[in-house]
Order: sequence, then C-alpha cells, then structure tokens
Amino acid sequence: MRRASLVRLGAATLCVVAACTFDERAVAVQPAQVVVHAVLDPGTQEQEVLVERSLSGSADIRTDQRFDPEDPINTGSGIPVSGAEVTITGPDGTLTGFEAPVTGRSPSYSSGRYLVMFGAAGSPPLRRAGRYQLRVRTPDGAVVTGTTVVPDIAPVGVGPRLDPFNRDRDSLRLTWRSVVGARAYFVRVESPFGAFLLFTDSTHITLDGDLRNYFATSLQRVFIPGFRQRVSVAAVDSNFFDYYRSRNDPFTGSGIINNLEGGIGLFGAAVNISARTLDVTQNTREPALEGLWDVIESPRQIADVLRLYVETPGDPAALSGWYVRNRTSAVLEGMIGTRTKGRIVLELLANQSAIDSVAVFSGEQRGDSLVGVFLGVTGRVIFLKRPSQSG
Repeated sequence: MRRASLVRLGAATLCVVAACTFDERAVAVQPAQVVVHAVLDPGTQEQEVLVERSLSGSADIRTDQRFDPEDPINTGSGIPVSGAEVTITGPDGTLTGFEAPVTGRSPSYSSGRYLVMFGAAGSPPLRRAGRYQLRVRTPDGAVVTGTTVVPDIAPVGVGPRLDPFNRDRDSLRLTWRSVVGARAYFVRVESPFGAFLLFTDSTHITLDGDLRNYFATSLQRVFIPGFRQRVSVAAVDSNFFDYYRSRNDPFTGSGIINNLEGGIGLFGAAVNISARTLDVTQNTREPALEGLWDVIESPRQIADVLRLYVETPGDPAALSGWYVRNRTSAVLEGMIGTRTKGRIVLELLANQSAIDSVAVFSGEQRGDSLVGVFLGVTGRVIFLKRPSQSG
C-alpha cells in the first residue's frame, strides 16, 4: 500500500516539474429526452403514467425534498412535463389521461403525473391478455409510443391476515402456477431499508429468515423483527423484465433496454398473483432489554408503548421493533435503532420506512427503565418495562 502511494506521488511530482497539461474540451449539454414510465396493473382502476424530461444538466433540480407518491417527479428530483396528451388504447377503445388537481396545493403539485381510469364511471376494465398501446404527445410536439400485453391471470389483493414469521427458525416458501404471457415473475419484499427484489422464471422460491438485502445500503437483513412486511409475486411482461434487469452504466456506456419509440422509459404490465403480510419476530437475545415498555412520563404523547428487539447483538447493536402512538388505537408502527456504549437511540418511523422518522428517542437503560428525551422536545421521557415478555 505504501509503495503504491509513493508511485502515485512520484507521478504527480513529475507532472508538476514538467508543467504537463491535459487537453481541455468543452462537453456540450445533451438535449433532454422525454422519459415515460407506466406499468399497467389490473389490480387497480387508476393507472399512472409519469412523463418527465431526462436530466441534461441544463436545469436546476431540488434534491432536499421528502418523496411524495402523489407528486413523484417533483419530489423525486425530476423535471415534469405538464400539459401532455396521454392516451391508452386497448381492445375496448381509447381512454385519455389527465393530471389530477389537488385541492390546497400549488399548481405545479403532481405535475407530470397522469391518471388513466379503467373500470370506473362506465369505462372498460383492463383485460387479461389484452394488448394496449400508449401514446404521449408533449406540448412541444414530441411523440412517445409503446405497446404491452397484460399477462393472462386475474390479480389478487392483500387480505387482512397476518402470517407469523420467526426469522430465526422460519423460511418463507412461495409457490404459484405458471401464467400465460408472463416473461418472468417478480418477487418483492417490503423492508424498512428498501424493498428486496428479484426476478425468477420458476414457479416457486424459498427465502431464508436471515437473508441479507443486497439493495440496502448496509446490507441489512430482509426480515426485520417488529415489522409487518408485505411479500408479493407479480407476473410481468417482457418490457417490465427487460427494463428492470438492465441499468445505466456510466463506465461502460451500456444502458437500459428501452421498448419505447420517440423517448425512453417503460410501458409494461405486472399482475400480482400472490400477496401476504408477515408479522416478523425473532427469538429473545437479551431478556433485560427485549420486550414491552410502557411510557410513564413524557412531555408529549408521542409513543405509549414500545416493543424492542435486539436485531443484531454487539457494540454497537442494531435494535428494531414497533411502537404504538396511542394504546387505545392499537396501530403498530415500525421502529429501528442502535445501542452504542449504553446509549440507546430509537427512530420511530412513519409508514415503516427508515427514511421517514416521526420522532427520535435518545437515552439509556437504567434497570427496568428507559430514561431519555425525544430530540427537539423539552422534558424527560421514561418507559417502564413490563414483567411479561409477551408481545
């Protein structure tokens, strides 16, 4: 390592001594392209078509916003295209998309997001095995078109049932039947650190309880105790499969597999054929910390009950679990945290997402009490541990 550093230093020194220069070349700003993203889903009446422009460096974009699914382009650091003509034509005729206004929001809110309604107000539903054509015409005259065929199967929804899943001793075994028109099957597991995704051409798969999520920044596990995680399998068409299995590579120059004419992006189809929700737990690792904690002192009602797990032991240790804002509602929400040299930090999450915190507790364990504060809130917070380890 030291020799390599010296070699680099020597090369730099020679360059300075010789007053070497590199060719200077101005790189022209490439013209922006129209980007369209739409996936037909027979499980919902509302089909979404996103229309934006590729980032060429000629426009400033904001990168400090929290993502809003109703305003996905603006809050996703994109450049929306408003005022486009969007149509989807299928076996039963042509439907027109519209940009849905949102009361109380700015005129630019949700711009570039077009909704096409199937099976609502007398409009035909999406057909199994139906062929559909998308056409987008922007205000400046650019036209983007694409075609997809919906896999031939009826969609399934997620029911209210929770399936217990102890990640220390359980494996998730999924099976489904073959679907006509499916290029592949798309397996998705929702996780607080980002969804775990994979394609398969098989009709069965087994996921181990300690599986790592290679989409997560720190390779956290897929299944996190204390969370209620949705698992789904979708039959997808070739357009969907090709688009998501490819990627832009700035080093090799290879790009996405694009099936649109006149623009880039995706017009595909995906049908959910299997869906379930797991109530994830694990075996007890540290009885003194793990279990239920009730608030007995707090300057503000933020969390009434905590359920803590030591997700990964050590120092620092990773913590997880759930919390209840109001014990009368019994709505469980996700929680992640750390313990470093006795200091416990817990992030109380909204929508079970690690990037969306409601509040942060910082404190320490003192016997059967957690004593600390909610960051930004004046006043002490105390949680008392229940004797029982149930929950």
